[in-house]
Amino acid sequence: MSKECSIYFDKRKIVLTNSVGSNFNNQSGLFTCYNTFQELSKILDFFQSTVQVENVFISGKDIQSMLRDLGTMFKVVKASGGLVQNSNGEYLFIFRYGKWDLPKGKLELDEKIEDAAVREVSEETGISNLILKEHITNTYHTYKQGGSIILKETHWFNMFYNDNEPLVPQQTEDISIAKWFSVNHLDGILNNTYDTIREVLGVEGIV
Repeated sequence: MSKECSIYFDKRKIVLTNSVGSNFNNQSGLFTCYNTFQELSKILDFFQSTVQVENVFISGKDIQSMLRDLGTMFKVVKASGGLVQNSNGEYLFIFRYGKWDLPKGKLELDEKIEDAAVREVSEETGISNLILKEHITNTYHTYKQGGSIILKETHWFNMFYNDNEPLVPQQTEDISIAKWFSVNHLDGILNNTYDTIREVLGVEGIV
């Protein structure tokens, strides 16, 4: 079975895959194979130094091994978040920095990934009594901080909420809106969100 993992660099991405077959027929970019750590480092340097290559697809037998090797080339920050569904079948989104997002945040010292997910959703939206369910997926994206490029690894969980507390967006984290949306009204979200969020929704079969 074909598997892949995408690392987003703004609107570009590196895709680690165990197959470069028909799944990528409509994709444009550089296609290469994983052989050595040194070659992977050179590929990353090339990708970061040119904007002409939109995407890089790296094929190898072990995606997790490739991801670990790639992670050593960045400062890795771990985060956790939730896709929350209420009893009406609606999903909870936040609006921050001009885009729709899912509530998430960095892990605190010695904090468990699951605990961080629940805490962040509660802090960013003002609701409590969240029921933690299954792990969905992990997403990966990069951003600049000072003179470094950070690789953010976000662990996503399904959550259920069966209460009616008012939503309170965490303004100290630049969140201006927290709102429930039905599946039939996600077009505005999808047209103004991040690729990582689309990936989470896609894994869940929502889009």
